[in-house]
Amino acid sequence: MPKSFLSKLDGRGRVMIPLSLREVLGLKEGSPVLIKLDDESESVRIIPFVTEGEELALITVEMSDAPGALSKILSLLSARGADIVKSESISSERGRSAEWRALVNISGCKLPASALRSLLLKEKVARAVRMTKL
Repeated sequence: MPKSFLSKLDGRGRVMIPLSLREVLGLKEGSPVLIKLDDESESVRIIPFVTEGEELALITVEMSDAPGALSKILSLLSARGADIVKSESISSERGRSAEWRALVNISGCKLPASALRSLLLKEKVARAVRMTKL
């Protein structure tokens, strides 16, 4: 099978991935993929992000920008079986507030997504939590 295909962007900015590639990668309609930009080579990679049956959630947490704040959040989530797949944190106001965004595999969690959100708020490690199942 060829390793590269020529495709075009449609009017909405979408790229069609040929069926033969989707089959090899196990991609189906609705499959999450990571789109990664490489500035140096000016290229984009599309990477399958989960295997069959995994459940992902996008979590955004507003929190204090204090030493150890993120560590507490990670400890609470990992103790309940959440698997952090990808994350980034941004200091909104140095020393005061920050935002942490993460893609989390919640398939093995001991709590439902709504309970994870409530836990972070109850433990006062987060000022606000938004969670969206993908």
